[in-house]
Parts: sequence; C-alpha cells; structure tokens
Amino acid sequence: MNESEGTSETDDAAHGAASASGAPGSSRDRQPYTSVVYVHGIGSQRRYEESSRLVDRLDRYLFNEHARGNSKGKLSNIQVRVEPLRGAENDIVGYIRTIFGGGPENIPSSAVRFYELYWAPIMADVSSPRGVLRWLFRQPLRPWQTAFSPWRERQRLRRATLVALFERGRSLPAGAERRDCGQLLELYDDFEGLDAQRAYPKGTFAEFLNYIRQKDEKKPDRLQRHLKLAHAWRRAYIFEELRNAVVLTTLTLLLLLLAGCALFGTIMLLKLLVAAHVMPSMADDHGRPLQPYFKTAVGVLSSLAGLLGVGRLLTDYLGDVEAWATYEETDAKHVARDKVLDQSMELLTHVLCDHACKRVVVVAHSLGTSIAHDALLALIHRNRARDLRDPMDAAVPLSKIDQFVTLGSPIDKIEYFFESYSSQSHRYKRVVEALRGDIGSEPFSHRHIPHVHWINFWDEGDAISGALQSPSGKAQYLQRIDNVHVATYAFPAPAASHFGYFENRTVISSLFQIIYRGKFSFWATTKGQALPPEQYEERCLGPGQLPRGRRTLLLVALAVPWITLAGLGARIFGCDLTAWWLWGAAGIAAILLLIAYCSSRHAGSLDPI
Repeated sequence: MNESEGTSETDDAAHGAASASGAPGSSRDRQPYTSVVYVHGIGSQRRYEESSRLVDRLDRYLFNEHARGNSKGKLSNIQVRVEPLRGAENDIVGYIRTIFGGGPENIPSSAVRFYELYWAPIMADVSSPRGVLRWLFRQPLRPWQTAFSPWRERQRLRRATLVALFERGRSLPAGAERRDCGQLLELYDDFEGLDAQRAYPKGTFAEFLNYIRQKDEKKPDRLQRHLKLAHAWRRAYIFEELRNAVVLTTLTLLLLLLAGCALFGTIMLLKLLVAAHVMPSMADDHGRPLQPYFKTAVGVLSSLAGLLGVGRLLTDYLGDVEAWATYEETDAKHVARDKVLDQSMELLTHVLCDHACKRVVVVAHSLGTSIAHDALLALIHRNRARDLRDPMDAAVPLSKIDQFVTLGSPIDKIEYFFESYSSQSHRYKRVVEALRGDIGSEPFSHRHIPHVHWINFWDEGDAISGALQSPSGKAQYLQRIDNVHVATYAFPAPAASHFGYFENRTVISSLFQIIYRGKFSFWATTKGQALPPEQYEERCLGPGQLPRGRRTLLLVALAVPWITLAGLGARIFGCDLTAWWLWGAAGIAAILLLIAYCSSRHAGSLDPI
C-alpha cells in the first residue's frame, strides 16, 4: 500500500455508509472541482477497473517523484462515492474523488473526480467470429478501392494526408508555408462544391489542378506553390495507400500461412495416430470412424480454437470495433452503437451540468476514443438544436471541456475502414460532413478560436493507434490534433504496446499536469479571446519521441511471411535447396524476433513511472 492510500483508509471507512446509500455529499463536495471522464477501450473490461488503474498510476507517479526528491504534491482522501444520475430518479453513478495538494509550490488543495463511461456490456456478443473473419479478409482490397477513386471522393482521407504531410515537415516543396496548407484545404473543399462539380464533373486530380489554376491565375507565385504542394500531396497519398496495401496483404498472408501450417500439422498428427492404431479405437468408442482428412482436421482445429477462446478474442476486440463502426442504420448492430452513444451522452451531460464542476478533462483509450469523440459531436448537435446562437452553452455547457486526451486511438483507422464513403450526390456529402463535424467547429473550436486541446498519445508498436489527422478541419490549420509519439517497450509488440500507455512515464506525467495543474490548456485569460498562434504551439506536447528505433524489427516481422511464401513457391517449382534456405532464413528471423520480444518483456517499460 502506498502513502496516499494509507492516509485515506480511515476517512473512507467513516464515509462508507453515506456513500453507499447515495446520500448527498458533504459541503466539501459542493466546492468547485475538476472532473475526469474516462472512456475505456475494447475487450471484456470490468466496471471501474480502468479508471481505478488511472488513479493508481497517478498516485504511484507522485509517490515515486517524492521518493526521488522531486516532490510535486500528493493525492489524499481517495474515496469512492455515488450520487443520483441527473434526469434518472432511480439510477446512480459512482466516481472516485481525490484531493491533491502540497509540493514545493505549496499548491492549494483541489478536488478531482474520476467518472468512468462503462459501455462493455452493450457490445457483448453483438458480433460473431465468422462475421469478424469475413470482414478481416475483405480489407486487403480497401487500398485499391480508395487509391483509384476520383480525387474529389473520400475527402477526409485526402485531407488527412495533406495535414500529415505538413505536420511531419518532410518532402514538402521548397517555399511551402503553413498558410499554403490551409489555402489548399479550402480550395479542395470548394472543389467539391456544386459549381465546381458542374465545371469539372469527373473530379480527377488533373481537374483539381485545373481548378487551382483557375482560382490562382491572378497570383502566379501562390499558384506555383499550390501546384507543387498539390503534387507532393498526391504522391504522399499514393505512397500511403501502397504501404497500407503491403501491410494488409502481409497480415492476410500471415493468417493464411498460420492456418495452412495448423491444418498440415493436424493432418500429419492424425496420420501418426492412425498409424499407431490410436484413431481406430477412438472411432469405435464413438461409433464414427475418424480419418486424417481435411474436414477432420478442420473440425479438430475449430474445436481447439473454441477451447482456447479464439472466437471470444475476435468478438471481444475486433467485434467491438465492427459493431461500433456500423453506420448503416438498417444493420442490427447499429442498435448497439446507438445505445453506447446514448449512454455516453447521458454521463457527459450528468458531469457537465453540475454547477460545482468548473472544468472537464475527457480521457479515452482505444475504441473509447472514437466513442468519446462521437459523443461530444452528438452533444453539440443537441445543443445547436436548442440554441443556434451559442451551442457551447445551451442545454449542456460544453464550454467546460478543457482537454481531450486520447491513448492508442483508432479514429483514423475507423475512418479508413468504415466511415470513408463515396457518393454522386453533392448535397448528401455536404449534409453528412456537416453532421459529423470536425475540430474546426464546436466543441473543439468556438467562433474559429481553438477551445479544446486534443492531445493524442500513440505508439508505433501499437497497430491500433496512430497519429490522428482525419478529424482535421476543412479550412483553418490553427486548431489541430497534438500528436505525441511514445515508445513504451523496446519490441513493438502490438498487444503490449496498446495496453501499455499507463505504464509510460511520459503519458502519466502529462496526465498529471493536465488534470491537476491545468497545464497545456488553450483557454485564454478571457473566454472568447484567441491566443497568438505561437502560444498554441508552445502549449503542444508533440511530436514526442521519433518512431525510428523499432522500425527494423517491424520490417523484419513483415518480411517473414513473404520469405516463407517464397520458399513454398520454390518448393512447388522443384527448387528444394532454395526452399530450405528460404525457410531457414524465415525461421532464424522468427527466432530472433522471439528473443527480442522476450528480452523486451523482461526489461519492462523503456520509460517507467
């Protein structure tokens, strides 16, 4: 038990009866406080488990900093409490209350409540393993579907590439400036307009260049910069799609090779059992003779997969994503999505409508980032329906939301695999884009002034996460997502990296600064007053650690399935020696990767708390 927990144990016991009964809190509870709304990610989560882990890691971070002689204060009176859910007489909501104070700056005590949005039961058993597998094997076609679509289509994907290109600052044409990116985004949005569609009906990249020439004909210097930037944009987009195609095809190949090896090994094992006269005796007992054929091997593997919980793994993780990203309202899974969204808005409304709550920080992990993002946009639509003049402070005071922190977010991947669409109807696309919203509008921006600082922590080893650009605005570039790369483990193991953000000191120390000290906020001293552009940059944490150290391991992992396939091809064409050499190289690479993985797991986090 660490220090802060020990000091609060007696107080917790004394307060237990009132908390459990849902009685109104003490006068101390009505003092101003900050709320953290935590949204958990995919998998079979348990209620309050993830929010408790967040509090525990923050507490451990402060305790360890104090032990290092760098005291920043401490958490005390960590208590579990309940209160009536606003708008629902018979429902209650629980939260973890913490008191923070002390440290070298003698910071006055402040209260922070941690609420958890728990949506896991709604998604339970919505998807089937077979449906998830069918979805998986359709994905290698996605890059070709998007790469060869008209340049006017799939606008969010195109805009995301331009924003990423400028954010990275690599391969930009000479003389390109930030304003050029914003101007080109505006031209691209206008290119989708009705007048441009009539003048340039095919919507190809060549027509987009002609549209730029038409708009910039009186400004030759800007025209040349825009044309060069547009060509760099298209090259980056094609390269990104080729990379996606390679990765998706490699993953599909890996699954097929693993399935093939499992089938071959099972058939060989069944033959050995038959030769040893084990199979006939088993067959006699059951009255059905088993033979070492393909169907028998498939049946054995299916039963084994069920015993090992492979189907449950698919539905718990990928199934959650598939169900949440079902945007077709005629699909039965869309009902579960609506329920999750309603529950999300209910909790956010409960927190934001408490007059004692002065500031809200939304923290989300994995699929929870997409749920939180869509819930915030849904709430602004609800507010706008009630007050067009100021939707930030209508029915739900969304102006209280200060920062949005996402960990291991798949929002760009959900956009790529699920939300990206094409349509011949100009008006339909305008309606959909207006209803979806982006960070150039409320609640992330207000009257063209950045309001919510969106900080996204991602790890190159985490296949689900990535730098986020698809929610970027259609015009202004002042408001953007603050992408921060972290490297938790030396080996880029997807599962460990995806669930390892709370073990990373950079993440936890940043969360402490955000939650308890209000650092990195975009709020100006006077509400509605914009900060100078350079001050927004000063408050950003990105880009973080450059994701280079583990790239070699990723390339080796991607090469192993292709070397194995090449060996299989050599064997088919009678080049046995070449086949064995290739399979030997693939085996050695796999062994080295396994050693690197075990070494990384033994060493633990690269940036421990």
